[in-house]
Amino acid sequence: MAKKPARTPKKQSVKPEDSPYVKPQKPRESFWKANLFPALILFLLPFALYISSLGFEYVLDDKIVITDNQYTKKGFAGIWDIFTTESFQGYFGEQKNLLEGGRYRPLSIATFAIEYQFFGLNPKIGHLLNILFYALTGLLLFRILFMLIPPLKHNPWWLALPFLATLIFVAHPIHSEVVANVKGRDEILSLLGALGALYFSLQYLKAAKNHWLLLSAISFFLGLMSKESALTWIAVIPLTGWFFTKAKFSQLAKVTAPLVLTGVLYLVIRTKVIGFFLSTGAEVTNIMNNPFYGLSFGEKYATIFYTLLQYVKLLIIPHPLTHDYYPYQVPVLGWGSLWPWTSLALHLGLLYIALIGLQKKRIVSYAILFYFITLSIVSNIPFTVGATMNERFVYAPSLAVCLILAWLISRKLPEWFNEKKGEVNILSVGLLAILVIGYSAKTVLRTEDWRNAVTLNAAAVKYSPNSARANCFMGVALFEGKYRDETDPAIKYKMLDEITYYIERSLEIFPNYGDALTMHAGVVAEQYKRDQDLDKLLQKFEAILAKRTRLDYIDEYLEYLLPREDVDKLAKFLFKVGENYNARQREDCKTALHYLNYAYQIRPRDAQLNLAIARCYQNLGEQTKAQDFFKVAYSLDPSLQ
Repeated sequence: MAKKPARTPKKQSVKPEDSPYVKPQKPRESFWKANLFPALILFLLPFALYISSLGFEYVLDDKIVITDNQYTKKGFAGIWDIFTTESFQGYFGEQKNLLEGGRYRPLSIATFAIEYQFFGLNPKIGHLLNILFYALTGLLLFRILFMLIPPLKHNPWWLALPFLATLIFVAHPIHSEVVANVKGRDEILSLLGALGALYFSLQYLKAAKNHWLLLSAISFFLGLMSKESALTWIAVIPLTGWFFTKAKFSQLAKVTAPLVLTGVLYLVIRTKVIGFFLSTGAEVTNIMNNPFYGLSFGEKYATIFYTLLQYVKLLIIPHPLTHDYYPYQVPVLGWGSLWPWTSLALHLGLLYIALIGLQKKRIVSYAILFYFITLSIVSNIPFTVGATMNERFVYAPSLAVCLILAWLISRKLPEWFNEKKGEVNILSVGLLAILVIGYSAKTVLRTEDWRNAVTLNAAAVKYSPNSARANCFMGVALFEGKYRDETDPAIKYKMLDEITYYIERSLEIFPNYGDALTMHAGVVAEQYKRDQDLDKLLQKFEAILAKRTRLDYIDEYLEYLLPREDVDKLAKFLFKVGENYNARQREDCKTALHYLNYAYQIRPRDAQLNLAIARCYQNLGEQTKAQDFFKVAYSLDPSLQ
């Protein structure tokens, strides 16, 4: 009989962690825990650079979106109006369409309304939140770059490309306008929303879960509601996915589709609110809102390419910095100048570098394309944006330059000098120190200019001496910030001469500048209070009115003068001004009649005056009234017939 085989003993189940042959695995450390120290540096640096701004006042366009905005000052009650009207309506009380394309950026203004609800007009809170949002932008950028360009294992953390690029971005002085000016929050929130959309899109490409697409669309919509320039990220995000991931075309299409739909939704809402898509059809003729008005095609684009060259220069060497590039700080150039051609050659060269590195997916190629795409919407090439150039316009495009500088320090210099793995290149360290220390110092110094209207405009007239706006605003800042409160007559009169200089310089640059003419009238009135020279006052009023139709301030001042001064002189002045307007085109006749009626109150039996009024009514087509005044004029002086 065959022997039964021995039974094999039953194996006991052993958990992997209990097995002596399986090494227990440590739980995966979170990104933020693993990179706590660099993250802390990137988060705290903005506070160190901009801490002084917590004591600053509201300045510049803060009055449009905060201090003089009726919707913002309603708090929560104004939020519906903010989201359902053009962004300047809360300031002007109506939609004026002063800028081509209008403005619809409700999210940042809504945050100001929330601030007002809890804190009133408190600039410290506004500045604090700007710094906080800027710091969060730095952290998000660091996280995204870490996903896209993982650090080389042999590099110390402080020479890792993601950290370096973000560090340079946070320290860059060209961002001082965005952070130190409370109104600049629209730029900060717009980029924060766009970066959020990029982060969630990358998470979808990694995990293919649809909730990432939803989060991407929401973040992108918030960015668009802050500023429309986020639209360019519809191209940036799939470009980034193609460059830095192995995503298929179908995956990139899935990532892009929600962005496109969100962009369309935003444009539909924007068009519904402001009443048009890109333009009302009426050309903006005020050069302060359309600096290219009256220029030839060649002059316009030569000047634009000059500004593009200035952007490149400022992004690398950010000096001097100014908030004012209004006419004519940026000169009007033609293609006979060398600068537009230099700019064109530089940008074509950059495009060539981007294209030849496209197939190999080189970082520098990506950065150049990123720069062109994000700059396009504010470049004035597809459409006019209301200013020749502004430093805040390159807030998002500056990411490209920061990435290239970090790539140069972290990757290329060690490669060019054949450094061995683990060795630190001295030139890399030196360039890093120069950039970060130099940029940080410049940021701190530039931030101080934003302390109040006087310090800001003093810096502007120093670095933008040929700007009519900068000179006018300096005069206004001195008048409102110092002159009115000064009690010492000697100091007051000396200050008035300084104010007069800036206003006259503004009018020298742009003789028909409305704001400067208004301020000039006020300065002339203050001079009259000092020297009591009525002839000089009326002569200057006449010169001002010759350039501008009607000025409420002059009307009010004339009413102040009528019971106090020589009425015959005033009557002659009013008659002369009225006749000057009457001699112009027909649309000026109503203004002529306005001043002639002032004179008529003083001298109703003046034959010449009655004749002038008659002619004015005749030009307006009101024949019955014209005949009545003709009769009076002829009865007073038959020789006039």
